[in-house]
Order: sequence, then C-alpha cells, then structure tokens
Amino acid sequence: MRITKSIQLKRLFNGFIASLLIPSSAYAGLSKWKDEKGQVHYGDRVPSEYLRKEHSLLNEQGVTVDTSEAMKTEEELSQEEARRKIERAENLKRIIVVRKQALRDRVLLDTFTSESDLTLARDARIEAIDSQISLAKTLITNDEQKLADVKGRIASLIKAGRKAPENLHKKVELVGRQIENNYIYVADKHKERKEILKTFEQDVLRFRELKAERLKKKEEMGK
Repeated sequence: MRITKSIQLKRLFNGFIASLLIPSSAYAGLSKWKDEKGQVHYGDRVPSEYLRKEHSLLNEQGVTVDTSEAMKTEEELSQEEARRKIERAENLKRIIVVRKQALRDRVLLDTFTSESDLTLARDARIEAIDSQISLAKTLITNDEQKLADVKGRIASLIKAGRKAPENLHKKVELVGRQIENNYIYVADKHKERKEILKTFEQDVLRFRELKAERLKKKEEMGK
C-alpha cells in the first residue's frame, strides 16, 4: 500500500513538473467550449455545432481573453424585445406622472395664495355643476310630462278607432331619447362633482406640503 501511494505521488509530481515545462505558446489561440453534457473541450477551433453556444478564446498563458456569448433563439430575442418595450412604456408613464405633478405643483403655488383661495375655487366649480344638474332635471321633468301627453293623445286616437299620425310616434321616440340622454348627463355630472371634491382634497394636502417646503427653504436661506 505504501509503495502504491509513493508511486501515485511521484506520478502527480512528474505530471506537475511536465506541465510547467510545456511552452506557454502551446495555449495560444486555443478555444474552449462545452458539449451538451457540460464537459469542457479545447481545440484550435470551435466545432460548427457549438458556435451558437458560449465559447472562449485563450491566450498563451491559458487565460480566457475573449468570450462569445451563446446566441439567442428568435423566441428569446422576441421575449427580450417585448420586455424592453414594457420597460420603456413603464419608464414613460413614470416620467409623465412626475411631469404632471410638477406642473400641478407650479399651478397650485402660482394660482393660490392660501387654502381659502382653494376653497373658493372649489365652491365655484361645485356651484356650476349643481346648476347644470338642476337644469337637466328640470328638462327631464318637462320632457316626461310632454311624453305622457303625447302617449295620451295616441291612446285616445286608438280608443276612438283612429290611427295615430306617424309624427306622434316619432315625437314619442325623440322625447324618449332626450329624457334618456339627460339622465346620462345628470349621472356624469354627479360623477364629475365627486371627482372635483376628491381632487380638491388632494390639492389642499399638497398645497400644505408645498407651502411648508417653501417656508423651510426660506428659513434655511436666512440662517
């Protein structure tokens, strides 16, 4: 057993010495690549079936000096391009949000001097919305009465055994559309009113922040 170990050690030592005696130029221009099983190979050139996979070029000292990445398939390239498009779109959205906020901040500071100004502006817009809703409701009431009258005339004619003129039927259709459109208008205005109140609540909070930031800067400059 001792003799075997001694022989093994001697062989390893001789192999190490032999490797040191190999001229460094023997590595120059060698290529390195892996096969399908992950085994490393060296040669003067990379076989054509491995050119699309990752491979390296060694210098005279056997050190990797250049690496060619594995070529991507059309599907991988397509997925990569899709990811880049998504990233660009998300970056653009973030930029737009930042710019809109900056513009909104400037408008708040340039237009209003106090929270009271904001409240007055809000109340004026709400008052205008309420007036529009009130007018639309009045139109709906009038049209519903008009529609009832026309339908009553048609019913009376039919009861009397007479045929109602075509213009009465068209009027029913027309007034019915007007009523429907006004109901939609009122619903939209109520939604707009709600959004205005929400926006102004956010604006008041932001206005306070901006005023506090401006005051802090002035205090820092005065020190």
